[in-house]
Amino acid sequence: MSTSPSDAGLQAERTGLAWSRTSLGVAANAVLLAVRELTHDGPGPSLVLAGSAAALAVVVAVYGRRRSARINRSPLPVPLAAGRAVPLLGAAVTALALITGVVLALR
Repeated sequence: MSTSPSDAGLQAERTGLAWSRTSLGVAANAVLLAVRELTHDGPGPSLVLAGSAAALAVVVAVYGRRRSARINRSPLPVPLAAGRAVPLLGAAVTALALITGVVLALR
């Protein structure tokens, strides 16, 4: 797949936006869990999940910035493909979504 001249350099911007959306979604998950926990039953074990989600949001945001900066370099670094971090972060976000669903279903 070739890129048009008007598309040159936008890969890093799209990558950064994707990481930003992911970290924002995880942060929103953390806030909603914390608000729900504090307003319904008072502090409880779900606050640990909310704190973990907040920490994950920070990790995703920091890694996303580093990844975008790496892709934005000229010449492109070799290897360009991400290592283990992307699958690990993807698995962590997926696990957070599943655990949040279970926590919300049990309450």
